[in-house]
Amino acid sequence: MIDAIRSQISKAKTQVRQCFLGIVARGSSSSLQLKGFADEVLQEVELVQQVGFSSHVPDAAKVVVIPLQGKTAKSIVVATSGGAIKIDVAEGETCIYDQFGHSVWLKKDGTYIEGDLFVNGEVKDKKGTMQEIRDQYNQHKHGSSSAPSPQM
Repeated sequence: MIDAIRSQISKAKTQVRQCFLGIVARGSSSSLQLKGFADEVLQEVELVQQVGFSSHVPDAAKVVVIPLQGKTAKSIVVATSGGAIKIDVAEGETCIYDQFGHSVWLKKDGTYIEGDLFVNGEVKDKKGTMQEIRDQYNQHKHGSSSAPSPQM
């Protein structure tokens, strides 16, 4: 009787797909095409990302695939790794980066931004905005000299 139960459990376990690693064949920010085991191809696998974060997973990245309810057809991707760029952070640090080398790095001693910074709004610190600084600079004079040329 026990052997029959063990046999049934073993048979049931083989019908439930476990988590596995896949390789991205076609990247996206919402659903992916993946290569699994033995040239298996999974189509339109949903990419689940944290609220507030969205990234385009590049081709050839490694992914962690979870088959919901043990079914390959109901798989989701919950983690990715292995893009073209890899950033090593120290204990307690966080880095948000893209595959072009741009990053916002939250370091122990403050935030580090790599690359150019483009802002659609105002840049402001404790003393004022960049525009206020420009306006003040453009009108200043030294004695009887003229205002700066060229203007900022």
